[in-house]
Amino acid sequence: MDHSTTRVARHTVAYGLGSVVGGISRAILLPVVARTLAPDEYGVLSLLLAVTNFAHLVFELGLVTSLIRFHHATEDATERRHLRSLVFFSMPLIDLALAAPLLLGREWVSRALFGTPEHGTLVVLAIGIAFFAAQFQLFLGHLRADNRSRDFAILMGVKGVVSLVVTLTLVIGMDLGVAGFLLGTLAGPAVVAVVMIPRLLLHSGLHLERARARLRELFRFGLPLVPSALGLWILGYLDVYLLRVLVDLDSVGIYGFASEICLPIALLVTSIHLAWPTFSFERARKEGGPRELAMVFRHFFVVLTAGGLAVSVLRREILAILATDRYAAAADVIPLLALATVLYGAAKTFETGLQVAGNTRRLPLFVLFAAVVNAGLNVALIPSFREMGAAGATVITNVLLGVVVLRESNRQFTIPYEVGRVIRILVAAVAVFLVSELLPPLPWWGSVAARLALVGLFAPLLVPMRALSGAELRGLPGEFRSLLLGRGRL
Repeated sequence: MDHSTTRVARHTVAYGLGSVVGGISRAILLPVVARTLAPDEYGVLSLLLAVTNFAHLVFELGLVTSLIRFHHATEDATERRHLRSLVFFSMPLIDLALAAPLLLGREWVSRALFGTPEHGTLVVLAIGIAFFAAQFQLFLGHLRADNRSRDFAILMGVKGVVSLVVTLTLVIGMDLGVAGFLLGTLAGPAVVAVVMIPRLLLHSGLHLERARARLRELFRFGLPLVPSALGLWILGYLDVYLLRVLVDLDSVGIYGFASEICLPIALLVTSIHLAWPTFSFERARKEGGPRELAMVFRHFFVVLTAGGLAVSVLRREILAILATDRYAAAADVIPLLALATVLYGAAKTFETGLQVAGNTRRLPLFVLFAAVVNAGLNVALIPSFREMGAAGATVITNVLLGVVVLRESNRQFTIPYEVGRVIRILVAAVAVFLVSELLPPLPWWGSVAARLALVGLFAPLLVPMRALSGAELRGLPGEFRSLLLGRGRL
């Protein structure tokens, strides 16, 4: 593996550990969900968390990516300190103003989601989660800008532990159901944000000189990212809402549970994308930088696809441990959702050229196009195919989004992604998955062993398919072993 891949990988491993530890509460809570919430109740929780993610994107205002970009636009430590002071002082105040109408209209939001105003109190909790999650993500953005991936991992761990303890106490100890899950989700980011952000402001001081001009610069870059992010939110959650409208909350719950089984792939996507902006902004305009970015992306796409393949091949064995019979139908949906997550990871990376060129204004148009296509596909497929129709619509949409974004991104700043090799990586994964579906019924341990052996054939298969060179394949184990031992090259 090239040293650049190793460099990004080291931060990705740290970010990944943080994401895994921070998100471990979700994995531990899956069997709790299966045993305490019926599918329709989990459907309610899934829709409320969709509202949380929507509000989070609005509250974030694109300032996390702006902070990272403008951090790297100057080497002046004082300027960087002033930048942080302005962002961390301004964003909570702006977010409080944005939250007010949502809180006042909580019953309207409940009616829009569920057809009844009775979940207004739960909507308030969802907005609270979004507010504190946005402040928490901003603080993590500050750590990412400095490449402090170890501190990132620690804070993600603290957040995860706090959320897990509070959730288990409220759901199992006090039988609070959906409200208990939401309060637990709120507790983690709130504790970290309330403690760490005031400490940062005390350390950096309050510097509001040229505040209006500085904020205009930050928002000029960051705000165009918000419609794009909201469009991606629509792509991620429109299917959930349409399942509620066109089918029922049980279907939403099954679909949501299948999505949670794909959590390891989503965490891997998140981890790579947390490390990617700093690396891409540093390297893109240097000699050989674009080709380097393309190569590193391909290496990580192999890892990402392998993760999606493993979850898909082992899905029934995973469900046997985590779920009850009420969620058995999730097995059919998981492979499509895993593929959709892998494709989403690629589409997000393809935005790099637009971000390096500083031209993010067209992203919302592409995402709007994808959202319209996704809506049409969902309306066409969900009535007949229920959850499978929603998942299939997401796969098709992510393919189209990736193609459109890649084309426009390379017009702005060319990065020679090896599309042919990327397609061959996906073809190899599909081939291994189809072979796994032909395996006869086996005892649980035997099935796990056989399926893991098949997944192990994926990477070697890439060499004769010319998706990976023999040298790259031979270098993978040693480089990742060095990473885990802390000896990877920077």
